[in-house]
Amino acid sequence: MPVAWVRGIVDPEVVQVQNLAELSDALAEIVERAGQAVVRVEARRRWPSSGVVWADGLIVTAAHVVERDDEIQIGIAGDRTADATLVGRDPSTDVAVLRSDAVTGVQLPQWADPGAVKVGQLVLAISRPGRSARASLGIISAAGGNWRTPAGGEIERYLQPDVERSLGFSGSLLVDTSGRALGVNTSRLMRRTPMTIPSPTLRRVVETLVKHGRIRRGYLGIGGHPIRLSETIGQQVGQRRGLIIISVEPGSPADLGGLFVGDIIVAIDQTPIRHPGEVSARLDEKSIGKPLVLRVVRAGKIAEVTLTAGER
Repeated sequence: MPVAWVRGIVDPEVVQVQNLAELSDALAEIVERAGQAVVRVEARRRWPSSGVVWADGLIVTAAHVVERDDEIQIGIAGDRTADATLVGRDPSTDVAVLRSDAVTGVQLPQWADPGAVKVGQLVLAISRPGRSARASLGIISAAGGNWRTPAGGEIERYLQPDVERSLGFSGSLLVDTSGRALGVNTSRLMRRTPMTIPSPTLRRVVETLVKHGRIRRGYLGIGGHPIRLSETIGQQVGQRRGLIIISVEPGSPADLGGLFVGDIIVAIDQTPIRHPGEVSARLDEKSIGKPLVLRVVRAGKIAEVTLTAGER
């Protein structure tokens, strides 16, 4: 094949491409090899999704595609089908774990350190919406540090792949050009944006779900909406927004602790609160049964309310 020359967009140095056929063959080999650990997951009424064999007998997938707790079917490489059961799910990180003896002995993915992933790096998303694997080539369009999902879940590494969100995307496997697994893909964590749940998050959540069947989280029993504070109150509390309480569940920790509809939460244990996700972030397992000091704006005045968080 003739040598092709491509000039880089950012770096003006000339990049030499020796053999595109070799690259094509390498990518196809990666999909064939890594795709052995990708299964079809049928756990909702309409479209199937994907899952990744995590360990012998265990499959990790996206929580939002598991709409039922029983009658779950999986499709395995080689056109085999089998039953699976739900171990547990964590909607805040969009991770669910299934169990099936049919995935014992499957070649497991080799997990890479997502901390070394760089923006612009080539990646492959491998799904199995039908009998065969499906692949999409793209790049990492954004990468960052720890972040909180809108539901309050902790993700150890922000990874946003620029890959096609085709049928079966949620629960699919993201791999680099060495075939090493970076995480499990989902379309739910951020609206209209494909995201990848990295291996450290998967490991933490899977271990907890296997051990306890659920993720323990704190609970207040309120519904809230972001609101802009008045200029005077904003200057006093040092922020421009707070969370106004629009509902209080009867008998909940918020009700027993003395919170009312119309109160505006501006801090929990001195941590500023501006939207519901920041409340969820404060209500982790460690908060259960512990006193929380809420700083609120009530009838135009700043007050403190102490209550004990329950368990969701």
